[in-house]
Amino acid sequence: MVPHEEWMGPERGELPSVVPVERMVAQTNEVAIYVSGFWVYAAGFEFEVRVIAKDEENELDPFGIEHRMRIHESVELTPELLRLGFEFSDGSKVTNTGASAEARLEGLRGKRPQAPVMDETGGGSTEGTWSQEFWVWPLPPAGSFDLVCEWPAADIPLTRTSLEAAPIIEAASRAQRPFQDS
Repeated sequence: MVPHEEWMGPERGELPSVVPVERMVAQTNEVAIYVSGFWVYAAGFEFEVRVIAKDEENELDPFGIEHRMRIHESVELTPELLRLGFEFSDGSKVTNTGASAEARLEGLRGKRPQAPVMDETGGGSTEGTWSQEFWVWPLPPAGSFDLVCEWPAADIPLTRTSLEAAPIIEAASRAQRPFQDS
């Protein structure tokens, strides 16, 4: 069994602090992309992206398994994939479009991946509504940073939403471990 490393996701048994964001990241007349907040742990944070379509019969699938398979096969990104990422104040970047999978593999091989890492942690969909959760490691450096998204199939151009790292960094100190190791 591979030991849990901080870049792999939240530490088991750790309870996060919550930083509300409540931002419409992008929208058209047909779809809207929303981030409600960050669940902040000592080593990183999770966030959920919700996508809703005006028409519940909408055929788009921003997080479909076939998109992820193409990423892992190093095939060109499909326009149907909702591309998400962060650009931090130190110039580092992380996205849902490939490098994190390699970082995870490096971590499984016992090598510490180069930071940052962004990885899917869960999600679901129903009738024109999709949600996807992501883990981002490590915590962002101080300063402002951008949440970036693009979704060619939904006519959403490259869009940036500016956020501040201070509330996230402060929230990490409030994460709790109710069950301390003896």
